[in-house]
Amino acid sequence: MAILLFAFSCDKGKNNPRSCNGETTRRDVKICIDDLAAVIDTIPIQISVDSIGALNVPEISRDDPRQDVEKRVFTITAKVHKISKHRDGDWKVKLTDGNDKFINCESPNPGCEFIPTSRFLDKIILSRDWIEAHQDEIVGKVVTITGVGFIDIDHVYPRNAAENEMELHPILDIHY
Repeated sequence: MAILLFAFSCDKGKNNPRSCNGETTRRDVKICIDDLAAVIDTIPIQISVDSIGALNVPEISRDDPRQDVEKRVFTITAKVHKISKHRDGDWKVKLTDGNDKFINCESPNPGCEFIPTSRFLDKIILSRDWIEAHQDEIVGKVVTITGVGFIDIDHVYPRNAAENEMELHPILDIHY
């Protein structure tokens, strides 16, 4: 019973327009509202799916600030393996190089109460609109995604992700 009450009382749900990442995540870094978001270098680095997964990243905890690799914007062109909408309202676009290498790229929910303070609000909204307009046709197609590097420590288990837990979050641009 307590589990049911918790599930219905939290502000999550992929169909909840106000859903957000929980405060136990690195939410501020993930949506670029942390103190170091202003120093993100927005000149994108072209990189491949396997190369971003091979980057040397530090071992971090939930309380660690934005890392150097998270102060960079990356652009990847690859095939969409899967697209899904998460419980926190984020869209996840999983890219693959076709050789069992993957990277997750996420578009945060613009309805989340914290997003309006993001440095990248306009880009988050534009990329989110594009994903929603193309969600039924995108799987199997090659797209180019530009996004902020992010070390996602919330998913440290095998799930067809980058070996180093790197993601692009938030997505700043996506197109064919």
